[in-house]
Amino acid sequence: MVGMSTVRCQVEGKDRYGRSIATCFLGDVDLNESIVRAGLAWAYVQFSHRYVVAEAEARAAQRGIFADGVVAQPAWEWRRR
Repeated sequence: MVGMSTVRCQVEGKDRYGRSIATCFLGDVDLNESIVRAGLAWAYVQFSHRYVVAEAEARAAQRGIFADGVVAQPAWEWRRR
């Protein structure tokens, strides 16, 4: 999706470990949203509800981590255990 293109990331804050929280774009395309919509990531609602609809679309279409009805566990839930 990105290839050799220039990606622009807009830092929106820091997490509790001091890591940047950012939205990255290829032109006007929100890459974070594209990744969630493709079923390659979860909407991390602890920081934002911006990608909840994209995740719902991926789930409904059974894309990526939501394929074949597999119930995948987000990393933050796995770590909590």
